[in-house]
Amino acid sequence: RASVLYLVLAQSAVLVSAQSTDESSKAPSRPIITLSGSAIAQLDADLEEQGSYSVASLLFRASGLKPVSRKTLVGLSLNYDYLDYEFSDDAQLEGASPWDRVHGLNLAVPIIRNLNSRWSMLLSPSVGWFGASGASSSDSLTYGLTFAATYAFRADRKLGFGVAAFDRIGESRAFPFLSIDWQLSERLRLTNPLSVGPTGPAGLELAYKIASKWELGAGGAYRNIRFRLDERDLEPNGIGEQRGIATFARILYQLNPAISLSLYTGLVADGELRIENEDAERRRTVEHEPAPLLAISLSARL
Repeated sequence: RASVLYLVLAQSAVLVSAQSTDESSKAPSRPIITLSGSAIAQLDADLEEQGSYSVASLLFRASGLKPVSRKTLVGLSLNYDYLDYEFSDDAQLEGASPWDRVHGLNLAVPIIRNLNSRWSMLLSPSVGWFGASGASSSDSLTYGLTFAATYAFRADRKLGFGVAAFDRIGESRAFPFLSIDWQLSERLRLTNPLSVGPTGPAGLELAYKIASKWELGAGGAYRNIRFRLDERDLEPNGIGEQRGIATFARILYQLNPAISLSLYTGLVADGELRIENEDAERRRTVEHEPAPLLAISLSARL
């Protein structure tokens, strides 16, 4: 069966790159709504000692962004992820398979303030739950805050820097990130393929428009997910973690002005599985070989 690293390869609007407006902007327009659904597969990955594992994943995204004044936009985003892990019979981490199904739910409220025609700022608190089936929801809580400042050199050339901090199930983590939406030429642009969140920064992607409805892209990102285990897993009520670096190539077809379909292929390198006990003390770590990635995503902007 296929398996997946917790990667958000669905096409998504990067809120940090929201276009600035100036004092002469018109009255607030209707909300911007984006929806996407993705199926992502990381093919069987060989573990360093013996056996292999796989995970099939479904990801759903819904977000809205509403101008509430000439300078301020307020949004709401909801993410749900379902990951179905499967370990081969001989894939044992000190005696047992570590976990099975994992669910992730994350809610964020981004607030964007346009300071002037060039500068904008983002503040986005978020709360989420990441846990195996049967894990305690109160013990699976993740929350954090993202801040960024973006400068628009012109409408199609924006560059920003920010910092994100999260409490992730027994671990506090902060990291800087780069936000970019830069049109290099009429057909070529550099952007962030992912959204900043508790699983990591936004990565980088180079996209080339080959025709009016077709686009090619290639990029990469570091990602990791921590989740609470249940009492039946290898480490009862412990913590599982999966991490790795994904590189990918994609082709996008614009079905109509509002809907696009993307196909992905790629590779996960430096992959690693970790298990910690209930008190976040590391118990087991195993690396795995590079594994191919496949994905399909359908996105709509309303």
